[in-house]
This record gives sequence, structure tokens and C-alpha cells, in this order.
Amino acid sequence: MRDPLFCRALTWLKYRGVSTMIHQPRLLRLISRTVQRQPWIGRLIKVVASRSDVVKVFERPLTFSSTAHRPNLVAGEFVIGMESGPRHAAERGLLHSRLPPGPTFEKFATSESRRRIDALRAGPASQFDLIEDFMVPVAWQAIGGSFGARLPSLTPGDPMFMHLRHIGAHLVVGSVTTEAAQRRARESAAALNAWVRSNIGQLHQAWGGTGAPSREDIARNVVGLLWVGHPATVQSGALIMQEFLSRRSEPKLRDLVNQVQAHPDPWQDLSLRLVLKDHVLELLRFRPPFPTPHRDVRRNAIYGEGGKGCIAAGSVLTMLSIGAMFDPAAMPDAPPADYEPGRLFVDQEDRSLIFGYGARRCIARDQVVEILTSAFLGLLRLPGLAWADPWWRRIGYDGPSICSMRLKFRNS
Repeated sequence: MRDPLFCRALTWLKYRGVSTMIHQPRLLRLISRTVQRQPWIGRLIKVVASRSDVVKVFERPLTFSSTAHRPNLVAGEFVIGMESGPRHAAERGLLHSRLPPGPTFEKFATSESRRRIDALRAGPASQFDLIEDFMVPVAWQAIGGSFGARLPSLTPGDPMFMHLRHIGAHLVVGSVTTEAAQRRARESAAALNAWVRSNIGQLHQAWGGTGAPSREDIARNVVGLLWVGHPATVQSGALIMQEFLSRRSEPKLRDLVNQVQAHPDPWQDLSLRLVLKDHVLELLRFRPPFPTPHRDVRRNAIYGEGGKGCIAAGSVLTMLSIGAMFDPAAMPDAPPADYEPGRLFVDQEDRSLIFGYGARRCIARDQVVEILTSAFLGLLRLPGLAWADPWWRRIGYDGPSICSMRLKFRNS
């Protein structure tokens, strides 16, 4: 029998390793390229990394199941962890029927982005925290747009945002998390469920009308939307800025900044928003929020190029989706390592591969892109945007989550 202290130390090392690894995109791309060139390595460690192999796994949800997420759903059942079938289809249909289209999210995100950026430019401070002072409220106001004015407003620093972050992080590291992080996630899940149910009357009104779901159906799906949607959007905004600041001297990004700052009201310029969306997707290609999703293997299966891979039921298969987004075979017109907004793919659906592929692609793909575009556009309005701290303490982490990122700008 293993010593309990040794087991706890091993769990802690796994937790820290996974939390760190997802923020090492260059290393993950190197591993992916190795697996693409030497497929036997992927078969040995149960990993797929080429565009073809990753997409084929996405397209076989009955064999490679999203139930791999189920043990990490501490806040309750949600569509992301359901096995494909009638129940999943019904839950997904409910969400599709109630979620407003992308322009609604854009409207609320733009309003809050504009308000926050105008306040920063008019105020005395020239530094701010990207997470707490900007992305958290912008994402919350945008998601609130799916409930009209009936989702209660929260101010930055509200404990609910911390609860959402803890639950969202559990989706990534739940299978290797420490007892302390597990307990924290469960306590946060209980707090979120209690909060949603305390506001269920007004949320039921927001999602009412013909064929209105029951209060319990609403509560379950609102809880899921909040803990999946809010922290993932906040993290995506942080990753976009991290990648932007690492390559801001590139001509395409310099031109974009100049264009945004010269525009009297860039949020309302539809053609400029389309350009921004291309940049958002390209920045996330380099630094995706979920670079290594997993799937439960529900039955013995043959997979991989040429059907050479064989995996047993009960196994877990890892998809290096970050590798699929850098597969040269998927993008013949520009090398994968080039920063190329609006790049052409063999299959243009790969443009948003960060949101999955096929029938189980992220329900809110378009809505999230609208939120991130409005947020990114606002941040580019700040002159001389740069890191506020030296490299060794510019980003704060809470497990796999970025919890702080201080930036500065010229406040003239």
C-alpha cells in the first residue's frame, strides 16, 4: 500500500503539471508535431494530434464520448458532459431555443467594454487588472444579455466570480486535482446552485414563452451556462491579450492598432469588426483555452491514419487540438507558424476548431466570438498598452486559471 503522503504529493505534482502544461502552447505544438511525424508515439500514449485524426474523433461521439467531462461536473449535470443521444439532443435543443443570437451578446459586451475603456481613459490611473477590472465584468454583462435584464448585476470582486472560476477550472484539472481544490470546487458549486435557485423566478420569466422549460431545467442549464461560459470567456480574453502583447510589433497588429485608435467609434464599424474577429480567432489558434480535450472510449475502436491505432473500451483518448490547428495539411496557403488573420483552410470549418467540430461544437461559438471581439476592440483603444509588471510576476495563476494580469497604458 502506498504511503498517503506520497499519494498526496503525486496528486499535487499531477495537478501542478497539468495546470502548467495548458499554458505552454509552444511545448504542446512541439509534442503535437512529434506525434504527427511519428504516429506510433501517439498510439503508444493514446494521443491524436493531426487535423484528420482529431476531427475524426470529434465526428465519432458514440465511440469517443464527452462523458470524459462527467466526473468534473461538480455543479451538476450539463450538456457538455452528456453522452450523445436523445437526452443530449433535447438539452442542446433547449439551449439553442433560448440563447439569443450573436448580435445580442455583441450589444451588451460592446456597451460594457465601451464604458470600462472610457472610464480608464478618463481616470487618473494608468494601470489596471485585465481580469478583475475588465474581462470579468464584460463577460458577465454579455452573458446577462441572454436573460434580458433579469440576471442580477454583480460588481467586480463579488465572490460569485471566484466560485465560477473554481468550477470552470475543475473542468480542466478535475481528474488530477488535489483534495483541497476538489473541496473548494464543490463548495463553489453549492454556492452557485443556491444563488441561481434564489433568482429562479426572474430567470424563469426570461426563458418563458411557448414551450417554456420547467424551473429545474432552467436552473440546471443556467448553472451550466454560467460556470462554462463565464470563466472560459474570461480566460480566452486573457490568452488573446497574452499572445497579442508577445507579437504586438508585427506589422499586421501595428496596423490594426492604428486603425482602431484612429476610428471615432470602432465598435460600430461592421467591416472593422470582421477584421477583429479574424484576429481573435488567429490569436486563439496560437493560444487556445482548451488545447488538450479528452474523450472516453466507449467501445473497442480502430482510429488514426490508415486505421493503425487500436484502443480498448474504457480507455481515455487525448486530442491535441492545438496540434490540429497547426497541421500543415489543413492550411496549404500559409505556413502554420505564420500569424495570418483570415487564413484559408482546406475546410473552412477549421477556422473555429478551438470550439470543437461537428454535432457537438460549442453551442455559443458565435456569441463568444462577439464578446471577445468587443473586448479586444476596446483594449486596443488604450494607447501604449503594455505589461505593467516584469515578466516573472506579470500573470497570476490559480491552478490552471489566470486570475490576474496587470496592464498599463499611456494616460494622456
